[in-house]
Amino acid sequence: MKITLVAVAAVAALVVTGSALAAKPPIFAQARAVGTITTPFTLSVKPGATVLDRITIQPGGNFGWHTHGAPVAVVVTSGTLTVFDPTVASCSPFTVSRGQSFIEPANHVHLARNDGTKAVTLYAMYIGIPKGAQANNAAPQPSSCST
Repeated sequence: MKITLVAVAAVAALVVTGSALAAKPPIFAQARAVGTITTPFTLSVKPGATVLDRITIQPGGNFGWHTHGAPVAVVVTSGTLTVFDPTVASCSPFTVSRGQSFIEPANHVHLARNDGTKAVTLYAMYIGIPKGAQANNAAPQPSSCST
């Protein structure tokens, strides 16, 4: 009986070890940020670098008026970002909260800031930054916007 129990234990150990050493699947994907886009959008992308940034904006933090050297898709993963865009509702601020996303075309002037009391974390995917161009460029405040 003891030999049988030892044999069963040994076989069980081999099965567990074999399962642990099994080959990993050829493709593994894990979402880091998921957001919902509420308006359809078509992008015009030029050849260039694709960059994914994880950005944290502390309360009161402000990107200032700026443009991007390439289209950028943004997913907010915590907090609420306040955005001013002269092409949206006469530059009235709109908010983007956890689980929401938006897209900005290249060279489009806008401002984003954290008006809340906790940090905002977001992922920004820049798609097609031309060689020598910057992902973010300071821009003057549009005359149609007051913040």
